[in-house]
Amino acid sequence: MKDHYIVGVSAALTASMIWSLAPGLISRYGSKAKSTVLNTLRAYYASLILLIYTLLTLNNRWLSFEGILVIIISAIFGPLLGDTLYIKSIKRIGGGNAVSISYTYIFFAQLYSFILFDEKISIFMIIGTLISLLGIYITYSGEKQKLVLKGLIYAIGAAISWGMGATLSKLAIMYGDPVTIAFVRNLFTALALSIFTYKYLPGTFKLKGVQLTAFITGGLGFGVGMTLFLTAISLVGVSATVLTTSITPVLGRILARIIAHEKPSMRAYLGTLTTSLGIFIGLHSA
Repeated sequence: MKDHYIVGVSAALTASMIWSLAPGLISRYGSKAKSTVLNTLRAYYASLILLIYTLLTLNNRWLSFEGILVIIISAIFGPLLGDTLYIKSIKRIGGGNAVSISYTYIFFAQLYSFILFDEKISIFMIIGTLISLLGIYITYSGEKQKLVLKGLIYAIGAAISWGMGATLSKLAIMYGDPVTIAFVRNLFTALALSIFTYKYLPGTFKLKGVQLTAFITGGLGFGVGMTLFLTAISLVGVSATVLTTSITPVLGRILARIIAHEKPSMRAYLGTLTTSLGIFIGLHSA
């Protein structure tokens, strides 16, 4: 692989590891806050983390009106709509079911990027994606959480929305660098959601579990993770980046069990190996 490809894939893998904390934390601690409220807090923490670095380098980070508009549209599909639906699905059908269904966004992102940007999808990429999604299924096939129809619809909606958000991120990168784009996306998401959640936000400051979840899944997940995700897209494209993030659900299952002091099942290990094999095959042609 070329050096830029290794850096891009490494960035996507690091983002995936950070995001893998979300299903367990949201499922365990997020029930005490409305989905939109939790997502608002996540965006605020991410904005704060990115603010200092953005201000220190502001002279090199001016964006055009057109660029800001593209970033905002990508934010609507990504962290604003996509992640709100994701949180809603976790609360209704459990973290395992929600993440396994929502991460079919990989298919949508690859399809959108092929249609909009004529991004090539090799046979290795297709096979690798199918194997990776099989790994996700294996990991969560033993989950006992029932599939409530509304939760299922939320998860599918998250997948469709995330797919478009990831694809539009490639367009947004044409107008700015990953840090600036991540900051603008999170700030817009926070302000937009605050219109609907400002009455409920003060009450969450006493909920330590909610605040911790918002900081880890938002400040680190949206702030650091989103920046790394955008960096990966700029280096290796949408298809390869989203395929690499398919490791998130299986790592999430293992980490959730470890956090809860449970021994990961054999399905978790087998699913991880299967998904890793899929990623390896999908990136083979690079």
